[in-house]
Amino acid sequence: MYKIADTNPSNVPLQRSRQEGLRLGNGDFYGGWKTALASMIGLMLGPSSLLVFCFGTFIIPLEREFNWGIGAISLGGTVLTVMIIINSLMAGYLSDRVGARQLILSSIPLFGLGVMGLSLINSSIWTFYGALAVVSLLGVSLWPVTYNRVTAGWFDRNLGLSMGIVNAGIGLGAALLPVVAGLLTASYGWRTAFLVLGGTSILVTWPVAFWLLKDASAEGTSAHKVAASKVEVSLGQSWSDRQLWLVLLGFFILGAASSGVVVHQVRILMDTGMSMTQAAAMQSVLGIAMIFGRISTGWLLDRVHVSKIMAGMCLAAALALLLLALGAPWGTAPLCAALVGLVIGAEFDVLGYLIPRYFGRLAFGSFYALVYSVFQVAAAFAIGLLGWSRNLQGNYAIGLFIIASMLLVGAQVFFLMGTYRNPPGHQVEPTAAGNTQQ
Repeated sequence: MYKIADTNPSNVPLQRSRQEGLRLGNGDFYGGWKTALASMIGLMLGPSSLLVFCFGTFIIPLEREFNWGIGAISLGGTVLTVMIIINSLMAGYLSDRVGARQLILSSIPLFGLGVMGLSLINSSIWTFYGALAVVSLLGVSLWPVTYNRVTAGWFDRNLGLSMGIVNAGIGLGAALLPVVAGLLTASYGWRTAFLVLGGTSILVTWPVAFWLLKDASAEGTSAHKVAASKVEVSLGQSWSDRQLWLVLLGFFILGAASSGVVVHQVRILMDTGMSMTQAAAMQSVLGIAMIFGRISTGWLLDRVHVSKIMAGMCLAAALALLLLALGAPWGTAPLCAALVGLVIGAEFDVLGYLIPRYFGRLAFGSFYALVYSVFQVAAAFAIGLLGWSRNLQGNYAIGLFIIASMLLVGAQVFFLMGTYRNPPGHQVEPTAAGNTQQ
């Protein structure tokens, strides 16, 4: 049996954590909200948006200029997926030991310059693959794990809402930046688009991070710090922990459901009889639902147990996939897109919330990176599964039925999570923290 560090000595009563309002008693803005805003902006202009969501925008221009073939260019997406896993594991480890702020400030200019450097790509497809790998590595500390970790250090009672605000940055980036990249490419060419996007990333996010984003643990005044967790579990201790395996299984299923459908949704809807324009419009519905899901799920997490929220989300997504497998009857395509978008919007709010509640905050980065990596592996699996289903049967029905069945299992998995080890509002004040073992 693993040991759990109890940061509350038996002779120290538990204290209710701070209200975490917009302003402190002395009139200063609470540092956590400033950090959440900076993190949201960082994710909106970070590699999740500029590399992943904008990737499709550059496929056709690159194909026209270099004649590489759509399939060969699309392999760049696989390169990014592998690098996301590597970067997340590195960032999780480093942020637990060095501090997120230093890592973020160092990575922003390197990543921005790397994006600008993509404008120099030549006719070698291997140069393209290598450039994507290098640029993603230069932004190692700008993926969700680091921003979620630095923000979570500030919050207890409003932890869910803060996670929703941070992760809304990805939704905003996904909704806005591909449009901007497309307009720049159409007007000035893809090389100029990379130059503008990379330069904007530096000029906007670095000053915002410098002035607003802070590590709570580095602040000298206890009024700016969230109370410490009662129970802290290291990643090494957790391998025999039932909760860890439930989280890993649950997020494997979520990765398969959300990413697989996002990649194939336009083709799935065209198979139901929609035109390309109509199917593409459903992507916008999904994006809007994703942004709404980020904020609304964050708000709900501070009021409803995570197991109930995620069980409901899994059932909703399963319904959407079953309807898509049946051809989206009765005009249900917008409903299906909205339900999938809500689930995508919920995923990383939930991950950032449940880690402190079950495992504590000291190894937040390591836990987040592990689960995020499992999520990405599942995403790659599901994208291939749905593609195989389409090639084998001429439609997506088999693959959609399989993933919908997985989501039914996922609902049960999340429902089994059990009570929080670190419930909100009953933490230990920082000055009372100890280091005993139970």
